[in-house]
Amino acid sequence: MLQFFSASTNIVNSKRAITECLENALEGQPNLDCDLIIIYTAMGHNFKDLLSEARRLSFGARIAGCTGGGIIGRKRPDESMTALAIMVIKGPQNEFAMVNRRTKMGIDPFLVAAEMARELKNKNPNISLIQFLPNIFEWFPIDKAVEGIKSVFGPGIPIFGAVSMDNFKAINSYHFFDDQVVERGAVMIGYGDPTLKFISQANHGFNIVEGKSFEVTRSESNCIQELNGKPVWKELTETLGLPETAQPLEVVAIACFAKELPEELQEEYGSKYLLFAIGGKNKDNSIITNITCPIGMKIWLTKRNEEKMFNGADLMMKKILDTLQENKPLAVFHADCVLRGRFSLNRILKDELINHLQFPICGGENVPWLGLYSGGEFAMIGGQTWYHNITSSLFVIYR
Repeated sequence: MLQFFSASTNIVNSKRAITECLENALEGQPNLDCDLIIIYTAMGHNFKDLLSEARRLSFGARIAGCTGGGIIGRKRPDESMTALAIMVIKGPQNEFAMVNRRTKMGIDPFLVAAEMARELKNKNPNISLIQFLPNIFEWFPIDKAVEGIKSVFGPGIPIFGAVSMDNFKAINSYHFFDDQVVERGAVMIGYGDPTLKFISQANHGFNIVEGKSFEVTRSESNCIQELNGKPVWKELTETLGLPETAQPLEVVAIACFAKELPEELQEEYGSKYLLFAIGGKNKDNSIITNITCPIGMKIWLTKRNEEKMFNGADLMMKKILDTLQENKPLAVFHADCVLRGRFSLNRILKDELINHLQFPICGGENVPWLGLYSGGEFAMIGGQTWYHNITSSLFVIYR
């Protein structure tokens, strides 16, 4: 059976930082030996030092992970440049497996994700939970990657994880696979402990802006050329009251799209709408989104509602606690959109939001917790995994 431990720090020296995390995570254990170390980190560390020191301290442990806009540890969120968090796992090596890929622009997300999933299944046919860490640059449309994994493991396979990124500069991201530092790659970790159960929840806390809806009238996959029969960038910036010369990050910071969920899923999710983000603008002024946007699709603009965000977090906790009942969580994997961090919330509100998520589950207990400020999240609705944006997404593992 797998055991979980976690820790976080923001020490500047990378070797000392990973040492402190391992020592704190495995406090009370006879040594620092473990079987798997999952690393989430901001962009300020020497990644090779992190990996080499982790391997020196726990020789033989597998290592996986990625970068993000910050971390969420069991004690606090941290968006400093040297924020570091780890989840340490002990257990039989036949109860987990992992694969990675180096990727490049123009990949087919469905085919590459399916290929990774097949390799993972060949390594361990008993995999029942998948942690997926693609990068934010080359995996659009990411909903197709989710479909690729399902094509191998079946539609009900639970997928959790986060989309790796940098500190919102949109320049690069990094993945870790044993002693390798991979630029703009992807990692997939499968768990095959048959005793594990899970709870998957996500919530966004946004409202639809009435009268601000569009129909996709020209598109290809996740690239939209026209909305309402008009050039997409002109239509979008005019609707937002921005000049057509606005930069993509200016639009991303204030605008988020939404699509309507199937009616039978809306009550479970607590919203009629699933959010998705604008990923960038092409030279021809078409825009890239991170999900497939077919012609005829209806899109709404959304606006953040902070009260709704907190109420949504509380609703998630009620659902999780109702399911857990008297069971103690073994570990929590957490993905929060980077736009729910310091880029849109002040420090007090950001910390309070995370506290709304952590305190009901942890209380005064030391529950292993690993979270990333990310470019996208994965969570289940209606027994299937969906790709989400601008949510808090929790994957609670218990036995």
